[in-house]
Amino acid sequence: MVYGPVLNDQIIHLLSERVHIEVPSADTDLMESGLLDSLTLVELMSSLEEQFGIHISIDEIEFDNFRSASRIAELVNRHSRQQEMAVPY
Repeated sequence: MVYGPVLNDQIIHLLSERVHIEVPSADTDLMESGLLDSLTLVELMSSLEEQFGIHISIDEIEFDNFRSASRIAELVNRHSRQQEMAVPY
C-alpha cells in the first residue's frame, strides 16, 4: 500500500535498484532511448506491484503508461487513489 503520492524520484530509484536502469531524468523516454524493452517491462511491473502494493491489469499494459518515470509515477498514483476509494471504512 502506498502512503502519500509516489514521486518521480521514487520511481527513478526503483528503476535503478530493481530493474538496473539508470534514468537521466523523470521525463526521459524509456522506450525511445532503448532503456526499457519487453523483458525489463515485465520486471518493472512486478517490482511496482511488490513495492507499492498495487496490481496492474493486462488492460493497462500500454507503452504510454511506462514511457517515462513521471508517467509510471502517475500510473502508480492512479492505482493508489483507486484502492483508497475501494477500501470500506
